Amino acid sequence: MTPLLAIAAEWRRREPDVKFSWIGTPKGPERALVEAAKIPFYALAAPKLDRSRPWTIPFVPVQLLVSALKSISLLRSIEPHMVMSAGAYVSVPVAWVAWFMRIPVWIHQLDVEPGVANKLMAPVAKRISITWEASMNAFSSTKTLVVGCMARKMLRLGERQTALEMFGFDASLPTVMITGGSSGAQQLNDAMLIIGHDLAKRANVLHLTGKGKMHEGLNGLGKRYVAFEFLQETMADAYALADVVVARAGMGTIAELVALGKPTILVPLPGHQELNAKALEERKAAEVLRIVTPQTLKQAIERLLDHPERREELAKHIRSVFPLNADERIVHAAIELLDAGKV
Repeated sequence: MTPLLAIAAEWRRREPDVKFSWIGTPKGPERALVEAAKIPFYALAAPKLDRSRPWTIPFVPVQLLVSALKSISLLRSIEPHMVMSAGAYVSVPVAWVAWFMRIPVWIHQLDVEPGVANKLMAPVAKRISITWEASMNAFSSTKTLVVGCMARKMLRLGERQTALEMFGFDASLPTVMITGGSSGAQQLNDAMLIIGHDLAKRANVLHLTGKGKMHEGLNGLGKRYVAFEFLQETMADAYALADVVVARAGMGTIAELVALGKPTILVPLPGHQELNAKALEERKAAEVLRIVTPQTLKQAIERLLDHPERREELAKHIRSVFPLNADERIVHAAIELLDAGKV
């Protein structure tokens, strides 16, 4: 979600009259952010291949057909010159229908290991942009570009003092930000219920629980412990204040942390996130916590709070993980592609 918003912002900077439309899931967390960016949102129900529930797999083809028919209607209504996706399942029927309608498709691969959705869309993609050089062997080299990462530029405009006043934090203490991403991380939320009070004795704690995952007990952990489901307009200020960030290892979040140079503890989910976290760990750009208990999480956070030189080292290395102007590169190449008529 965040990479596509960054691309939209950069494209608007270059071509103020450009228009965007967003096709997303009916109940996904992205709608509020998309509409805040003044992009019309269209809901499309699309199946996800869930191997943990094998009994649902036989229904996927029928669901895909229904989604494809709805995609035809949406694309005829929107009349886009290009379809872009960052690997969401909802994009699969849209991409294939776009290809059939001779609308160029651009997919962006965030994680080191390509997901199922991007693998399904790759055959019909006109261009594929990737974050990591290691992803190159998964796609056709003739249409794949290594671009690095991107993050919304507005995130770099945050004001530390504004955040201190907004959250009522102590300026003399470091600030720890806990975030599980837009959908939250119950594992982190549960751990913070146990260790949050102790952490708030020595640091300001800003906890983003994820939509629908706020626990009333989090509001009683002390005046230096502030919890929200998520932040929108004030996220840049929150990042500016954070001295330590604890986060999942999705590439949208990692891109923001790289762009801002934040000392980070990654708590990856198995699969793609583990590979993302390992890539940063190998570059000495983040600490990775693979076994999460209240005690291990508390120890990892306190270790960074106790050693500011380690925080400086992590910040230095994370800034150099990959180029930060992927949005500019993608927009430049996409405009060239459209202008050249290679579609």
